[in-house]
Amino acid sequence: MSNIGKTHWTKRLAAERGYVPLDCDALIAQKLKSELKRHDVYGLAEWMGHPYDDRYAETSARYRTYEKEVMNDVFALVAAQPGQPFILDTTGSVIYTGDDLLQKLRDRTRVIYFESSPAHLEDLFRRFAKSPKPLIWDGAYIPREGESRHQSLKRCYADLLARRDAQYRALAHIVIPYDDHRAANADIGPYIEKVLS
Repeated sequence: MSNIGKTHWTKRLAAERGYVPLDCDALIAQKLKSELKRHDVYGLAEWMGHPYDDRYAETSARYRTYEKEVMNDVFALVAAQPGQPFILDTTGSVIYTGDDLLQKLRDRTRVIYFESSPAHLEDLFRRFAKSPKPLIWDGAYIPREGESRHQSLKRCYADLLARRDAQYRALAHIVIPYDDHRAANADIGPYIEKVLS
């Protein structure tokens, strides 16, 4: 999920274990560089907008198209460099890329799910609201009459998190509990060893 720590752990594992990092959002941003004010994940989020914005249907559809292109580009790059230890920082919406790409992901990589937690939902939403990242809602944003946009986003974010949890678990080879990857002195080394064994 967005803001769960994928990029943090990608950078740490690249630094500590020598993996070559592949950041899908950065690769998508490259494809959109002529349209972005900032060429990073926050620039992507600004470009995409929120689900209540008029442009969101079009920008989110384009993002999903580029996301699939990037996944295919990544598979080609990895296949061309056998033996090179890559670490792939996927988007949170990788689960919407289709059965074929998800099967390739499971077959060609070891998928790690950094668990989210309903107990920490408030913190996850606070970070999302403060510094939005691109988020594919996949029909989960359904505002109610009388709600502010912020209230609708917060309620629907919780629904999206719950829905995605099952999808991430089905895709993953291993699940790292929220408290284990979010702790100040977190060490996911044992999980990495387990998933690679």
